[in-house]
Amino acid sequence: MSRSLTIISLYPRQLGINGDSGNVLALRVRAEARGIDVTVVEHNVGDTLPESVDLVHIGSGPRTAQLAVQADLALITPRLAAWKNAGVPVVAIAGGWQLLGSSIVDETGERFAAAGLFPTTSTLVAKRAVGEIVVSTEWGTVAGFENHGAVTTLDAGASPFGTVTAGHGNAGAASSAGLSLEGVVDGASIGTHLHGPLLPMNPVIADRLLKAALENRGFDTALDGGETLAGIDLAASNSRAAIAKRLGL
Repeated sequence: MSRSLTIISLYPRQLGINGDSGNVLALRVRAEARGIDVTVVEHNVGDTLPESVDLVHIGSGPRTAQLAVQADLALITPRLAAWKNAGVPVVAIAGGWQLLGSSIVDETGERFAAAGLFPTTSTLVAKRAVGEIVVSTEWGTVAGFENHGAVTTLDAGASPFGTVTAGHGNAGAASSAGLSLEGVVDGASIGTHLHGPLLPMNPVIADRLLKAALENRGFDTALDGGETLAGIDLAASNSRAAIAKRLGL
């Protein structure tokens, strides 16, 4: 049976800074290199969601952009939650992750309910965490760039994406490097502060998401071959190594 996947990109016009749109491109390229047919659907404010998807991506943007999509996001949240609960992997980056968490606390201390797809709370702070970051995860070392103005806490029992080796991560700009947790893993889904963008820079994470999407559809999850990806993977490895070197690792 021919394998095919539908990927939905939420609000790419508003939430696509720091190269986050490259995550969707990376998923498409890596899938098609393995003979998997891919359809990418962009969902913008006012659009109608498709009946089904196999993977959800939401990128980041400033608070003004987040507020611009908030009303539409509230309308589609029940469908997003149903997909995620059914095993559809969601990858959410920085501001998009904040919107999909349990709640957001603004600079005045007022708490607002968020979409509730991830067991996390983001507290907005004045000082931003900006710079390159290296994180140790169960899938190996990942690297990228963080640019966020929030301190993020995990609900009880939630699992982090990894542990910061260099950078700030969930604890924000006030943290000491090497001690902070980074991101969250919830089933097949990932929330993280890493730009870079994340998936071209860290192909092992892209392939993890693709396998989860394939498994959820009942397809063969083998991602053998992909010889055309060898050069891309080498460039990604060199990029991670360069970040680690700049950070003195």
